[in-house]
Amino acid sequence: MQGKMEVQVYTPENSAVAEPITGVVSFVNNAVEQTTATIRLKATVQNQDRSLWPGQTINVLLTLGVQPKAVVVPSQAVQSGQSGSYAFVVRQDQTAELRIVTVSRSTNGETVIEKGLSPGETVVTDGQLLLTSGARVSVRDQNPVRQESPKK
Repeated sequence: MQGKMEVQVYTPENSAVAEPITGVVSFVNNAVEQTTATIRLKATVQNQDRSLWPGQTINVLLTLGVQPKAVVVPSQAVQSGQSGSYAFVVRQDQTAELRIVTVSRSTNGETVIEKGLSPGETVVTDGQLLLTSGARVSVRDQNPVRQESPKK
């Protein structure tokens, strides 16, 4: 574990409040619970207003890391082929270009691209099985490749 991992704690009582209770992970147990594939963590949080109590149900958001300037596309834009992962980019002349991409990770319907795409490019998210490089495409809904800005 490098640096401090921040946690944000929400209780049912403060879930509608904009500011969560914040803290840092103070212990990570490396033993994996086989039945649930989970690990135990302990976090240290300030409880000045005594809103946290033993046995209380809470929701915790754990930020594992932040990747500034990450290239992110909708997950349905990334396809798998014999040469690995690829995506179709819409060129300015409205034709498709197949690009081999390196996927970093996928979560919540979004995929982080390590290499192969640039911010601002438009990717194809529907009908890829009918496409070949150079085929004409029509853009119905713009889904430009975006660059994640650092979260503060």
